[in-house]
Amino acid sequence: MKSVSVLCLFFIWAYSSCSFAHAKDQPSTLRFSSVHYPPFVVCNKDNIAVDGLDVRILSAVTKKLNIKLIIHCTPWRRSLHEVAIGNLDGVFPLYITDERKSWANFIMTPLHYESYVLASHANQQPDINSIGDLFNKRLGLHAGFYVNDKFEKAEKEKRFSLKEFNSLELGLKALQRDRIDYYISNITTLGHVATQMGIEKDLKIEPKRFTMPKPTYLALSQKSANAMLLAPQLAEALEELRVSGELLRINDQYLDEELNISDRYCPQHVEAVTIDW
Repeated sequence: MKSVSVLCLFFIWAYSSCSFAHAKDQPSTLRFSSVHYPPFVVCNKDNIAVDGLDVRILSAVTKKLNIKLIIHCTPWRRSLHEVAIGNLDGVFPLYITDERKSWANFIMTPLHYESYVLASHANQQPDINSIGDLFNKRLGLHAGFYVNDKFEKAEKEKRFSLKEFNSLELGLKALQRDRIDYYISNITTLGHVATQMGIEKDLKIEPKRFTMPKPTYLALSQKSANAMLLAPQLAEALEELRVSGELLRINDQYLDEELNISDRYCPQHVEAVTIDW
């Protein structure tokens, strides 16, 4: 009887030791990177993300896992680079491309969907119906942002002039000052920032979308041991939010109830077709 008791104590000790080791090995903090991209990512003066739709979603995910989340806000190209080399654990919100899959593992539950539109002066005529209508024009885009392969090909062929900006605010100011003819932006971000700047009525949103809605994701660095260790748990927790309806609730509460965006900047008010590529 005594030997059985000793054996039981041994297994209890062994199980406790394994559990302690697992808890000790699991990272307590994740460090992600993003860019000031309201209303999806809102950064403070210290370049730390403090709010935004995607920030709320990922904060809910890491809270379920009892992990502290720190989100650094840096210029977009630097955000991508820091994650690619493993200095930071993840970056969001990101489109999937073949190049990005070479250094990142994507959590396949989307954070949000977005489509690009063209913004111009309110009196701009005529409408843009094809990529050819933009040839020899001056376009603006957030620095480092990806549109699609056809856009990149046309830009490399110098079909148009492309000026990149580190924020949407700077791009819209350039549009106001006639330094560019069109600015390419996600319509929700455009509406939010234009409303904050008080220029929402000064812009024309081209009737046809520049791109159709595409999902954006959290991408984890393949060179981050912490990210790779927690990837399955992050994926499971985010998918649980989607299945339970919590993801939709966060989206509706933030975008529909808290933000004051004009109806003309809602995606459903833009034609469900794109320009001719």
